[in-house]
Amino acid sequence: ELGVNTTNNSPRSPHHSPHTHTHSPATNIQNRKVLVVLVSNGVSNLTQASNQRKAKMILHAKNTPYVEVDGMKPEHRDSRNELFAISGIRGNYPQFFFVHSNGATSFIGNYDKIEEINEDSGLPRELLDQHPEIQTWDKVFGDVVDSF
Repeated sequence: ELGVNTTNNSPRSPHHSPHTHTHSPATNIQNRKVLVVLVSNGVSNLTQASNQRKAKMILHAKNTPYVEVDGMKPEHRDSRNELFAISGIRGNYPQFFFVHSNGATSFIGNYDKIEEINEDSGLPRELLDQHPEIQTWDKVFGDVVDSF
């Protein structure tokens, strides 16, 4: 089990209460998951730093709760190493993971994946209906909760 505290510590806009998180009626309690974002707030690579900022902006714009693990913090080192082992990618930020209600952790992807899902979510409904394999924000992140 990933040693990540799945209680929500992501900043919220003052007008958004964590208790107003809406789920579609089809959301099964078994499908709930917590989004974990692995970042390095001291990263010197400008592209990675920019991608971290842009990813957080997308998550906030979509009102998607997440738990941040800062790979630079000594107290997050064990969690960071567990996440690196799951993704198979070391030293590249940000990375995105789901912690599922059964305790399993799965790797979603890097910033490019999040950007792709965000962009694909804006495709015309007719196109999305014709291509159910296209991942949209609601499909991927619709079951995300603040914490278990």
